[in-house]
Amino acid sequence: MSGAEKLTAKILGEAESFAEQVISGARQQAEAILTKARQEAENRRKQLLEQAQKQAEERKRRTRTIAELEARKALLAAKKELVEDTFARAVARLQQLEPEEYRKVIASMLLAAAETGTEEIIVSAADQARLTDDFLRQVNKKLAKQGKQGKLKFAAETRDIEGGFILRTRDAEINSSFPALLRMQREQLEPDVAAILFA
Repeated sequence: MSGAEKLTAKILGEAESFAEQVISGARQQAEAILTKARQEAENRRKQLLEQAQKQAEERKRRTRTIAELEARKALLAAKKELVEDTFARAVARLQQLEPEEYRKVIASMLLAAAETGTEEIIVSAADQARLTDDFLRQVNKKLAKQGKQGKLKFAAETRDIEGGFILRTRDAEINSSFPALLRMQREQLEPDVAAILFA
């Protein structure tokens, strides 16, 4: 399983466990909006009956339609916020993995991303302590077994990234930070995340 597949599996797992906690709140909010809208529609109907029954029915229909549209918009906004929060939490949880598990994820990602095995790895300041020279030696050994040069090295500079790394070649930088990987796969992941959250 590649690093990206492991990342995808982790995200889907996190989304499923998080969904149970959050979806009931979103449903309750939508139900409260619908209840309030129904009450407003009923009150308006009584007022309009005094003027004319036909006019009252038309306004009731319009009020109900608007209220239902507002409720749908609020529910959609709550769902969108929940999906955004799920992706943000996935990044945060990946960053908070136990050091050994985090190194396994990063090693897998490096093995998949390195083309020649001579690239420079740029990490965050926080990851400099977690990703040691010994870790890099092990990754380089595995790269050599893949037929690559096995000469990855850490760059002297750090970047403000939320987990993952940036792989630099002579000509380019490949952003393999967790947020960048999620952005690249978001279109594919979002339907699965939404299906888990709103099943």
